[in-house]
Amino acid sequence: MAEFFEVRTTIEGHERAAALAHGILLTGLATSIDIAEVPNPAPGHDDTAWQLTLITTERQVSHVERHIRETAGDRPIDRDPVIHDIDRYPDWLADDQS
Repeated sequence: MAEFFEVRTTIEGHERAAALAHGILLTGLATSIDIAEVPNPAPGHDDTAWQLTLITTERQVSHVERHIRETAGDRPIDRDPVIHDIDRYPDWLADDQS
């Protein structure tokens, strides 16, 4: 089983996305969070949505999901195990170091 997971969700409104990310970091549920602007997946909405992508431990995944649901409502949440060695250099950088 993977030790780390990448968790993704999308939320409407930059302020709501920033508040959700801030709350997750303050509670120590993630080691990093990326916020990126994406087209709004909800039909009939012209607003911009924001995708949060975070890295957390296996033990914290359910806590992260609960925090997202309590804060942002019933948002779709994707999670994938981080199966590559996060301590290694990226391939493009390691190849240049030889």
